[in-house]
Amino acid sequence: MIKGNLKLLRVSFEIILFAFIIFSFFRFLPEKLKAITLKTQIIPLLISFLAEGFFLSLLLFVLFMLLTIIFGRIYCSFFCPLGGFQDILIRIKRKTKKITKFSYHKPLTLLKLTILIFAIISIISGSLYLIGYLDPYSFFGRIVNYLLKPAIVIINNSGELILRKANIYALHIMTLPTFNPLALTPFILILGTIIYFSLKRGRLYCNSICPLGTILGIFSIRSFYRIEIDKSSCTSCGICESVCKAECINSIDKTVDNSSCIRCFNCLNVCTFSAIKYKRPIKKKKTDNKKTQNLSRRNFLYSFFGILGFSGINLLLRNKKSPIKPYLPPPTPPGSINLEEYISKCTACYLCVNNCPTNVLQPSLFQYGLKGVFIPHMDFYSGYCSYDCIKCLEVCPTDAILPYTKEEKKKIQIGTVKFIKDFCVVYRNNTNCGACAEICPTAAVTMKPYKGLLLIPTTTPSFCIGCGACQNVCPAKPEKAIVVKTNIVHKEAKKPKRKRATQQKEIKEDFPF
Repeated sequence: MIKGNLKLLRVSFEIILFAFIIFSFFRFLPEKLKAITLKTQIIPLLISFLAEGFFLSLLLFVLFMLLTIIFGRIYCSFFCPLGGFQDILIRIKRKTKKITKFSYHKPLTLLKLTILIFAIISIISGSLYLIGYLDPYSFFGRIVNYLLKPAIVIINNSGELILRKANIYALHIMTLPTFNPLALTPFILILGTIIYFSLKRGRLYCNSICPLGTILGIFSIRSFYRIEIDKSSCTSCGICESVCKAECINSIDKTVDNSSCIRCFNCLNVCTFSAIKYKRPIKKKKTDNKKTQNLSRRNFLYSFFGILGFSGINLLLRNKKSPIKPYLPPPTPPGSINLEEYISKCTACYLCVNNCPTNVLQPSLFQYGLKGVFIPHMDFYSGYCSYDCIKCLEVCPTDAILPYTKEEKKKIQIGTVKFIKDFCVVYRNNTNCGACAEICPTAAVTMKPYKGLLLIPTTTPSFCIGCGACQNVCPAKPEKAIVVKTNIVHKEAKKPKRKRATQQKEIKEDFPF
């Protein structure tokens, strides 16, 4: 392939996929297209396989590793949304200020291997807290939720207000996401690091902190196709080094660190002597030193896959029964099976949060304990789970929320209704209400005679699916009179028996002819 076409291919693919991934975080794409973008992210694929053993996830993960062994770290420049975000920052700086000239820096090997080891240990321990922040896809989800979504909501609501004054109702009001200062603190720190690195040192974050970048770098050290410098043609002018945002080209020694090279192909177009190329290297006689390097790399790969295998066995065989706690956390979304399994698989990418039409899914703080910090939880003060909605079940990339059908989801009981009579406005104020019974989709809440013409709620917990609609609309303050009691392990709700024979009999009596 002509060298100029490589960069054009990379930029075109990166822009298209970046746009698709952003749209997938909202309700702008058909579910089939969302599914395609989700299968292009390595960490979610790996977690999906380790947690559930899905063969397709394993197949796609292995495919990405093979592509890395053949072509190098193409994921970092073609598929990674956080990489695309950093490229946008670099591009903006180039347009607004003096062109940044990069220079070669030795890789921070000790730092990146330390972070990788801690990330693997966290997976083995069953906690995805660290991975949730270091996985580029999950962190990009936070960027969308905390930065992009508020901007879209403000623009949408402003447009809705203007159109409504012109009697045009094409838009609807969107709700701003809720923010917790404690949850925002680590996000702001990491985002600040990414922005600073991007503006000062290009893709340094990818080559020093991102554990996925470290893994891909190890796989691409001896990739079949590499960036190489022809030392006989190179004049050490340094132009290629100045445009290398991975800071992996040493123009003095005429070498390229292919473990750090993200295959952006910026260097190919600037060399006036065509001394730098992307090709299969010419085979040379093996030396003892190279044998040692290959053996070391092979041992690392064996160790890496051994750790992954151990992690998978640990996650699959780990006792998933939650201990009895003195308090009950909020319910987990339908399809998450139980609290332990949900925490072990969710990376807090917030794809479900941004696709939720009722805003019931919100980032947590300590509602699920230390292991579940920042993963989405059901907040019935912000919204409720719509009876016919399966958005979160369709978009989850790690199978923390399994893709059940709409009919299957309607049977899942994530919690049960609990009525607290002392807080009810009917009991306290002797006034009519019934909001909870009107909105209940399963007849788990109904009204019964109370005093005179007054009716008061009565509940049938076995019919309840725990959607939280009753809790959300209850007008009682400061405490809700009707709440959802969490099922740590999800159950199946019973279907209400509806008596239609009586209604038919009454109709016949009213119209005897």
